[in-house]
Amino acid sequence: MKFRLLTLIMMFGLLACSPKPEPIDYGNDICEFCKMNITDNKYAAEIVTHKNKIYKFDSIECLFQFKKSFIKEEEIHSEWVNDFSQPGELINLKNAFFLKSDVYRSPMGMNVLSVASKDKLNEIINKDGGQEMNYNEVFELANEE
Repeated sequence: MKFRLLTLIMMFGLLACSPKPEPIDYGNDICEFCKMNITDNKYAAEIVTHKNKIYKFDSIECLFQFKKSFIKEEEIHSEWVNDFSQPGELINLKNAFFLKSDVYRSPMGMNVLSVASKDKLNEIINKDGGQEMNYNEVFELANEE
């Protein structure tokens, strides 16, 4: 009986400590890279480390520039970005679909938006055009210079 109770307590402890994203407090949270207030709920992003440290960003380009310079890949548990089509909703960055379009102005000017599905991406492209990109292309674009 004590073994079962101890096992349950340990499982609960592990679940409570598992790294996960947290909601962004728009207007109050500060971008970890550029130090500006995070105000736009269509473009914000987060990095969650294995130690459950949360880094918040006002745009995907700030996340990628921070990632290149200030954090090791092995420290990162997950990366998140706002779903442009559902403002304020974080989606896993590795599963996101990206569009570069000057029709949509992102906070830092790279003008790349993220959505959760290929259907939503195609809907936006059919309406306003733009260039579809993948994760690596967005990373390289963010770190050009």
